[in-house]
Amino acid sequence: MRVCFLITTYDREKSCQRLVDSLQGLGDIFVLNDGSSYEIKNCYYFSQVKHLGKPGYWKTVNNLWILPCKEYDYYFMIPDDFLPVEDFVKKTIDVWLSIKDKSKICINTYRDPVPREKCWTNVEPIEFGTHRKTQWVDMCFMCSKLFFQRVGIIPKISYNWQKEPLKSSGVGSYISLRLHREGYSIYQTKETMFIAQEAHNTSKMNAR
Repeated sequence: MRVCFLITTYDREKSCQRLVDSLQGLGDIFVLNDGSSYEIKNCYYFSQVKHLGKPGYWKTVNNLWILPCKEYDYYFMIPDDFLPVEDFVKKTIDVWLSIKDKSKICINTYRDPVPREKCWTNVEPIEFGTHRKTQWVDMCFMCSKLFFQRVGIIPKISYNWQKEPLKSSGVGSYISLRLHREGYSIYQTKETMFIAQEAHNTSKMNAR
């Protein structure tokens, strides 16, 4: 089984390195730094010359997704301020394989402390034993190559962030709406596969 981990990072050297260290031996790790000066060790490391931030996050994600030079059975997208729970790869794949839905395309692996209900697609979640069907995906998920084929290249996303500085990057919303409209099923594990590190309490996209 070939597993790949995809991580973007900015201004979180310690938490990102801690995450990468926790993934050793589980699969290939690709890290794309959005213009910070540090380097993450023990992974396939790349860095953007210019910091693109929230307005350019769509481009950063596109740049990250083209890094793997071979195909994998499973891809995990992980924020740089999270840490995995024990046996998260096996647990996630077990849940994924238990979902008998030919339209399934990805599964959220982080369970918010206060579970999100309707999000972006305005669909009421459907509860199952080990998972829930949400029809939205944020940037902590597992998928196969089909996901990237169906999402394709994320187009430029333009918002008036000066007027609404805390508005999200729009990437999760774009992906969710695109896949939902194409008839794909999006799920979430009921057990969170990741926990937030202390660095999670300080947003790097919505700096105050």
